[in-house]
Amino acid sequence: MLADLSIKDFAKAVAAYDPVMPAGGCVTALSGLMGVCLLEMSVNSAYGRPEGEKYEELFRDAKTQLTELHNELLTYIEKDAIAYNGVLAACKLQKSTPREAEHRRAEIQAAAVSAIQIPLKISAACLAALEPGIMLLPKVKPGVLGDLMIGLLVTKTAIEGSLAAAKINLPLIREDTLVRSFQDRIDELQAKFDAVKTRL
Repeated sequence: MLADLSIKDFAKAVAAYDPVMPAGGCVTALSGLMGVCLLEMSVNSAYGRPEGEKYEELFRDAKTQLTELHNELLTYIEKDAIAYNGVLAACKLQKSTPREAEHRRAEIQAAAVSAIQIPLKISAACLAALEPGIMLLPKVKPGVLGDLMIGLLVTKTAIEGSLAAAKINLPLIREDTLVRSFQDRIDELQAKFDAVKTRL
């Protein structure tokens, strides 16, 4: 499991070209996870402590939501690798005959669906983390404000990267209805992201 690797081994695996995974999608999932962890730390610095009593309900709700997103993003590191490995495997299929070529196209598209869905889920999870993170800005103690800001910026970068990954993989889809469906979801997430960015 990629999530079980040490930081050193994960970095080495990303830097290697052979095998090509983990790559961009896995890194955006990890980046989003690290951003969420900093948001969690900001909550934990005050939750259950006297200085956090004034916003106890807000901190409690943020802690619950961020913990769920933390666990969700952790799974996407491996899921993205599996999805993209599926694309790579499909691209290696034979295409010497029309039948082989058609089978290869179908397999690539089937694998590409997951390779788009996972980055979109990463984007959605990171977007969901931004809202509680932004609400915490005026409420955390000064000593962790810098960490909270960095967490928000790292999460923002993960959204930009995962949306880019979805767009990059979109040309692998040949079915127009499916392309429009994915493009609509990309546009929806981008619009939400653009609206939130103005508050950062």
